[in-house]
Amino acid sequence: MSEQFNVAVIGAQSLIGKSLIELIEQRDFPVDKLFALSSDPSAEDASLFKNKPLALKDVADFDFSQVHLAFFCEDSETTLAYAQKAADAGVPVIDGTCAYVDRLEIPMVIAHLNGDAIADFRNTNIITSPSSASIQLWTALKPIADHAGITRVNVVNHHSVSSAGEFGIKELAKQCAKLLNGLQVEDNPYSAQLAFNLLPTVGTLLDNGMSTDEQLIADEAARFMGDDSGFINPTSIMTPVFFGLGQSVSIETLSPTDPEQVAQLFDQIDEIEFDASHQPTQVGDASGSEFTHIGRLRQDPSHPHGLNLWIVGDNARAGVALNCLKIAETLIRDYY
Repeated sequence: MSEQFNVAVIGAQSLIGKSLIELIEQRDFPVDKLFALSSDPSAEDASLFKNKPLALKDVADFDFSQVHLAFFCEDSETTLAYAQKAADAGVPVIDGTCAYVDRLEIPMVIAHLNGDAIADFRNTNIITSPSSASIQLWTALKPIADHAGITRVNVVNHHSVSSAGEFGIKELAKQCAKLLNGLQVEDNPYSAQLAFNLLPTVGTLLDNGMSTDEQLIADEAARFMGDDSGFINPTSIMTPVFFGLGQSVSIETLSPTDPEQVAQLFDQIDEIEFDASHQPTQVGDASGSEFTHIGRLRQDPSHPHGLNLWIVGDNARAGVALNCLKIAETLIRDYY
C-alpha cells in the first residue's frame, strides 16, 4: 500500500465536512487525491483544500473503488444510503453522522479513549464516531470513571446553532438581524423564536419524553461504557450562540474523590485543557480549539460522592471532525 491515500469526504460542503478537510490539510494527513462528494452536488458552499475550491460531485454516481478511505459527514440518511456501497467495495468507512449507534457489530470509537476498538473494523468495514456531545463528555468523564467509578451522570447540553450546520448559523443571523431592526421573525423553521431565546428541545420528542438528541447521548453512553442500566440523564437545549457546545455536568462516583484528585487526572490528558483559575466559555474558548476545556470543577454539596463541572468544546472541529480524522490516522498507522 502506498503511503498516500485517496480519500472521499461525503458532505464536504457541510460544517463538519469543511472542518474535516481543514484538519486533513493542517495535520498533514497523507492524501493523494481528495474527492468532495454530496447527495446535493448543487450546494453553493464550496470547500477549500490547499487554497483551492473542491468541485462537489454526486455521491450517487461515485465509484468508491477509486479511494482508500471514505468519511461520511453529511447526514445519517446519506450515510445509510451510500456507506454500505463503499464498505462493500472494500473501502473503510468512517461515519461522522451517528447513523450506526444501534449497530453493535460496528465499532464506536473515540480515538484517544478506545482506539483499540478500530481493530474490529474489517467485520463491517465501517467505524462510527459518536456525537460531539458524547466525545466531549466522555473525554472529561472517562478518567474519573477509571479512577473512582461513576454511578450516575446528569448532563445539560447547551447546543449552539452550528449543531444544525450552516442552516442553523444562517437562521440565527437572519433572526437577529430582523429583531434588531424592529421586524418580526417570519417563516421560522424552529419550534419558537431562536434569536435571544432558549429552546428546551433539540430534535423531536419521543414517546418516552426524551428528545432524539437526548436519546442519542443515552444510547452512546450505554455503548461506550458497556452499561445499559440508564445511569445517564441528559437534557439538551438550543442556545442562541453560533459555535461551540457547553455542558453542565453533575456526577456521582462509586468511590470517594475530590476536585483536587480529579484536577490531577485532567492534567494527564493531552486532549483536556483545565485551569482552575479560568472559566471557559463557548465564545471565548471553544471556537477553533481542538481541546476539551473544563472549568467550574467543584464538590456537589448535596451528595458525599458528587462532583460538578463545566465542559466546553468546538462541536464541529474538536468534536466529530477531529475524532474522525484521528480514527483514520490510527487506522492507517496500525491496521491498514
